[in-house]
Amino acid sequence: MTKLAFAALALTALSATVAAAETTWRFNNNYAPTRPESAHIRAFAEDVAARTGGSLKIEVIEGGGMNLKDADALRWMQTGTPEIAFIWPTFIGRDAPDLASLYVYGSVSTAEEHLKALPAVQQALTEGFAERDIPVVGFMALPIIDASLFCREPVTSLAELRTKKLRVGSREQVETFTALGVAAQIVPQNELYTALQTGVVDCALYAARFAKSISLQEVAKHATYSGFPFPPVPYAIVAHKGTLEKLTDDQRAHLTAATEQLWTNSADFSKDAAAEAAARADLQAAGVTWADPLSAAEVEEIRAAATATWEKLATEGGEKALAYRATILDLLAK
Repeated sequence: MTKLAFAALALTALSATVAAAETTWRFNNNYAPTRPESAHIRAFAEDVAARTGGSLKIEVIEGGGMNLKDADALRWMQTGTPEIAFIWPTFIGRDAPDLASLYVYGSVSTAEEHLKALPAVQQALTEGFAERDIPVVGFMALPIIDASLFCREPVTSLAELRTKKLRVGSREQVETFTALGVAAQIVPQNELYTALQTGVVDCALYAARFAKSISLQEVAKHATYSGFPFPPVPYAIVAHKGTLEKLTDDQRAHLTAATEQLWTNSADFSKDAAAEAAARADLQAAGVTWADPLSAAEVEEIRAAATATWEKLATEGGEKALAYRATILDLLAK
């Protein structure tokens, strides 16, 4: 090898080393910095940097700072901007109806039920995103989060709720509550405070644990438990395919290890009951009045409506959605 060729080879190797040392990914997180998920993602980014010795850094952009809508996630994840993000499948029903209704509100009641079906849910997400050229690099657990009704005025029954305008977070919740005779509409969480303050909606289906993150207690001082948690489908941690393929083998191994640690950190369901009780007590201290939960008969009415919604959305989603639902139902029944 000539001196010139050797120098060129050395320069190429040096350039590759420098490029690896300067690799920075942007992580899109539309949630507020005060959400627990945001804390998990910040810790994940720190873990990646530590494991890679700084050769891969993740810049977490929170609170919708990249101006990317959750409903468009499958589209912007194929552009390379951002390089990495988390996606909650419920939000992507327009572009991935087969993945958006793996669970619906009312289909899972406990962590024990959820753990039976979780492997099938994760497999469906991995396969479904891969079919759209978006690799899943890991998962972040959604806790078992009780869905409560936060209202401007006291609402303690479905009959009273039918006289109100209800904010929900997804189409399947719109379908379920509409079937129950409730006027439900989707309002993004970053618009929810104003919507309640101005009377655009009277109530919101929301989590006590996250209520103070958007100061919900200031505009909705009456709450009652609806009888079900939100669908605990995990968040998929997804990367841009072309960008992921440019990582070194070591970087990819460390990224995998960091996502595995993220799952471990986020998937301790044993603390959920205590966290819910603490959140309700905290909100009560902040002026929120908690009414008795909906009656057992009303909870069963919601479950029946949710079951019909799940079947309807799975049918609309096609053969794969129906197959996923059948597998999950079989596991939940065991």
